[in-house]
Amino acid sequence: MKTQLEAELAAVKKSMLMTQLIGLPGAIMLGLGVYGIFVEGEKFLPFLDDPVNCYGLLAVGALISMWEAMRVLQLNRRQQDIQSKLDTL
Repeated sequence: MKTQLEAELAAVKKSMLMTQLIGLPGAIMLGLGVYGIFVEGEKFLPFLDDPVNCYGLLAVGALISMWEAMRVLQLNRRQQDIQSKLDTL
């Protein structure tokens, strides 16, 4: 029973890491979108001069980040459940 719970806990931790890696582009998109909107003058990436591109980056980045947050919260809750079961053994 204990080894099964430990294996499940390791799988949850691995899933959390993978979710965070998948969510990394969302954070980058959010940062680029905010940079493109608020920085005046010539940007280091030419497509950031168009506000439509910046708002698109913000929208897609926000969706990815929201998915990541929901998934991490679910995995965190599952991790706490498994850890509490392990602590009682």
